Amino acid sequence: MEMGSKNVLTGPKLLFPIPDVSLGRYLYQCLSSHGDKIAQVDVVTGETRTYADVMSASLSVADFLYSRGIRSGDVVGICSENSLDFILPVIGTLFAGAICAPLNPNYTLRELHHAMDISKPKIMFCSEQPLENIDKILCSVGFLKDIVVFGSPVSDKHIPFRSILWNNSNNFQPFDGDCKDLAAAILCSSGTTGLSKGVMLTHRNILYTFRVMSDSRYGDMRPSDTLLMLLPMFHGYMFFCQLIASMVGVKAVVLNKFEEHVFLRTIEKHKVTLLYLVPLIIVFLAKADVVSRYDLSSVRDILCGAAPLKQEVESLAAERLGLYQIRQGYGLTEATMALTISPNNKKEMGSSGILVPQTEGKVVNMNTGQILGPGEAGEVCFRGPGIMKGYCGNPQATAACFDSDGFLLTGDVGYYDEDGFFYIVDRVKELIKYKGYQVPPAELEAVLLTHSTIKDAAVIAVPDHEAGELPLAFVVKQPGARVTKDEIIKYVA
Repeated sequence: MEMGSKNVLTGPKLLFPIPDVSLGRYLYQCLSSHGDKIAQVDVVTGETRTYADVMSASLSVADFLYSRGIRSGDVVGICSENSLDFILPVIGTLFAGAICAPLNPNYTLRELHHAMDISKPKIMFCSEQPLENIDKILCSVGFLKDIVVFGSPVSDKHIPFRSILWNNSNNFQPFDGDCKDLAAAILCSSGTTGLSKGVMLTHRNILYTFRVMSDSRYGDMRPSDTLLMLLPMFHGYMFFCQLIASMVGVKAVVLNKFEEHVFLRTIEKHKVTLLYLVPLIIVFLAKADVVSRYDLSSVRDILCGAAPLKQEVESLAAERLGLYQIRQGYGLTEATMALTISPNNKKEMGSSGILVPQTEGKVVNMNTGQILGPGEAGEVCFRGPGIMKGYCGNPQATAACFDSDGFLLTGDVGYYDEDGFFYIVDRVKELIKYKGYQVPPAELEAVLLTHSTIKDAAVIAVPDHEAGELPLAFVVKQPGARVTKDEIIKYVA
């Protein structure tokens, strides 16, 4: 970690250069090398697929897309819950040189219409869950031409996904034009400040992230690993994990939703080595009695993202699972995946880690714009090869999220210590203004979660004439737990 001029930090150099080919071409090379190694396992059905199966099916999808007129720059949407099929149109789209647009199947009609209006997919691959809404949108837009359904089509206007598989001669060659700065994916932003925006990520952005996640100092994903894919595949976190896992040659065990016993039994049965999780599941691993009934000794690494994880919970979970640490990462959809990750060889409990390679970071005073030093909290800002190309069709929003030096303005409050470890405090717009002080809800939530009777917690601001704002907490008790409001208030105080 280097400290540049004026308190700007810089991550180390990459161990290996970013591949100088298209993402589709690189995936093709990787899948070819993995051969008959197991690529995917469906936990519920027991179905398994090899990398050769994934390659053949993805080529069939690419061939189908090409026959439908899909070319470089066109957009293909994928709207589905987790399944073995999800990644096939993703890879097939990249083989064809087109742009992937993963969408949340739980979106309301309004949200889905908004997201599709941004990316304008010509073809949609979807499960049965969002099909009714997609049918309604098809009737009102001019850009959507075909709907391919993973399950059972409900009308002749739908194309069954199974009908396009295994129908090519495997002679399709992936697109490999000059595409470093071309968009490979359009993902929906988190929408924390309104309706989501379309984040354009390039071939180079994603290939760079592959280098980071397979770097032994950071992601440390290995060909011998078994990765549990539990988080939603349409979300940036797991969307990129599944692509990177395919490049590395990892075995992916796929689950559609979190159920306590199924989750634990899956780790035990399939000897899962990698877990990419969110804080709520780490809290479960740290506190739930049922965890002790299962053998989780195969797990060698846990990476937690999406929200800060407090030191106390991290320590409890690591000790219970016999791990050196629960590693944390911090990132945004706008940064492809990660900006900071806890390194393997040094731990700082409660930290989101150090800067990933070739990325610069700084902390800025939100009122004066002054660049701050170690231990001083402000807005965290970053610049590097993982940062997005921009927001699709929204140059004004793109310009507004970068400063004059090209640093991404994250909207998150944080600081770094003398060793370059970053700590994320909260969203700028979620800070509670109490008597002139800025109180991060995440800090109060983290304290609440250390109470043995509390399963989950959320804190919001409510208006107050004297203080300006006061924190209001909502808590979910552990099953069978008994605790009063006064006991919780006393604990936090």
